[in-house]
Amino acid sequence: MKIDPSKLHRIGRSSVGRVTPGAVEGTGPVHTDPAARVGGADQVMLSQRAQEVQAARAALAQVPEVRQERVAELKASIEGGTYKVEPDKVAERILNPRT
Repeated sequence: MKIDPSKLHRIGRSSVGRVTPGAVEGTGPVHTDPAARVGGADQVMLSQRAQEVQAARAALAQVPEVRQERVAELKASIEGGTYKVEPDKVAERILNPRT
């Protein structure tokens, strides 16, 4: 269906007064329970899962992106000539990377 913008002005004017509140589901007056209101402020309730995700993100934000202790440890072993590459572990990680 193609909409002709030149005819849009007729749609609103021709329909005025034809539909009464409540004639279409969900368009009637909205009644709210005054007890449900708290100072007129909006409220958000997070699900348990959302709270867990929020806590996990906060914990992750506390962990440094680069583990400086581990980097220093590896650097010292490379410089000291004691670092040994284990080809089997390298191959395993290439084939089955951690996610």
